[in-house]
Amino acid sequence: MIINYTDNYYEYLSNNIKEFNIDYLKKENPFLKNYIFLKNNEPIGLISYSLIYDRIELEYIWVHIEHRKKGIASKLMDMMINIEAKNITLEVNVKNKGAIKLYEKYGFKIVSVREKYYGNDDAYLMIREMM
Repeated sequence: MIINYTDNYYEYLSNNIKEFNIDYLKKENPFLKNYIFLKNNEPIGLISYSLIYDRIELEYIWVHIEHRKKGIASKLMDMMINIEAKNITLEVNVKNKGAIKLYEKYGFKIVSVREKYYGNDDAYLMIREMM
């Protein structure tokens, strides 16, 4: 089940997401949308994106390591893709082959490389045209 993020899940997520600082979930931002995927009332997935007028910027998608490769990221992506927007953009580490494969499955194309975007690692800028 996908629900709006609430601070009730902050502690659990901050203890389980090591590759990303989720403190920004608590910031006041009218454009930021955060949703969690619950299984047995436990958050095992998270998607965060900014909806800025007619475009979406995917900020972050995460699935607990024990629940990966079970379609949870796809369900979160499906929810986001069904929002009316002109395009969706994102950055992804060039080494993150699993995420790149997921994004390509949803029609995202690599349009640029952002050098050293993740410290020493480069990132692909990817886009999916919607309209």
